[in-house]
Amino acid sequence: MNFKAKLSLSLIFILAAAFVLAGPSAMAAATPEGDGSRIAPRGLEFRFDKDAFAAPVAQTGIAETTKLSRLSLKLYGGYSHILAADVNDGADFFFELVELYAAEGMGTVTGGYKPLHGGFDFGADLIYQITSNIGVGLGAGFMRNSSRSLATWTVDTSEMIITAEPTISAIPIRLGVFFTVPVAGRVNLTADIGGAYYAGLKFDAVQRLESGADWSEMSVASLTAGPSPLGFQGSLGLEYMISPKMGFFVEAAGRYAKLKNFNEVTGIENFSGGGSSTTDGKLYIETNTDVLNMYTISMFTIEETPPVDDADTTFREPRFDLSGFSLQAGFRIRF
Repeated sequence: MNFKAKLSLSLIFILAAAFVLAGPSAMAAATPEGDGSRIAPRGLEFRFDKDAFAAPVAQTGIAETTKLSRLSLKLYGGYSHILAADVNDGADFFFELVELYAAEGMGTVTGGYKPLHGGFDFGADLIYQITSNIGVGLGAGFMRNSSRSLATWTVDTSEMIITAEPTISAIPIRLGVFFTVPVAGRVNLTADIGGAYYAGLKFDAVQRLESGADWSEMSVASLTAGPSPLGFQGSLGLEYMISPKMGFFVEAAGRYAKLKNFNEVTGIENFSGGGSSTTDGKLYIETNTDVLNMYTISMFTIEETPPVDDADTTFREPRFDLSGFSLQAGFRIRF
């Protein structure tokens, strides 16, 4: 076979190969639309997976939402309930007294003493996350509990109006461990436990007696707090994640804080006639027991020197018991 024949034969093979590759597409393109008598042969197909080569925008978004926020701020407020047993024992003296008179047939009493329990507290905690579930936090707040009582003792045509209003306030400074556990979708179970230092503990109590135009008013105000105003607290709650950076929570918190007596208080007594007196000393609860008539009655007293018990009277220092619980709600903001 000469050179020209070889070239012609090679050209035929090249053209044939090109026809095989291009022919199906050309035939499919040449098939008239709407002509169902011919079916175009299936040729080679090349599919491009756009997702496989696309820029990873979605992956970056997911990484950002799951990234651990190391710092968060927890803001809360709500109802606070304290025990304050000794405060109530000392502040209800006149109410107990007129009830004893009424029980012995000396007049009638309407109203009565309302124990000090309820109040409010609010505050903030700054939390550092060690892991996604565990953090440590430092916080401060303010709590105030107060109660106002009113009673009227009536004897014949005479009336005596008795009012009392004890108040306790403090600034708890807390250090605690915080736990966050996802439970369902956007809902987290939350808890914390730790200690608290009750700075700025204050106690004030006012009692007033009125009979016609005459009145007398007695008040007690704390001056210096006793040692070691320490306590413990813990909470359990639920958090709903409004967004990856903010959650709304509700929780119940418990406290143990049975604080010691003040080192010194001031007692002031004022009278409608213009006289007044002031006493500085230590606060005690004086308890008087009448064995014959089978009753016990207690009141606050301020003594400059430690008092001595006798057969019918005992003295003890009160404890300012802030133990109790709080029902709180608030927001947690993650940075």
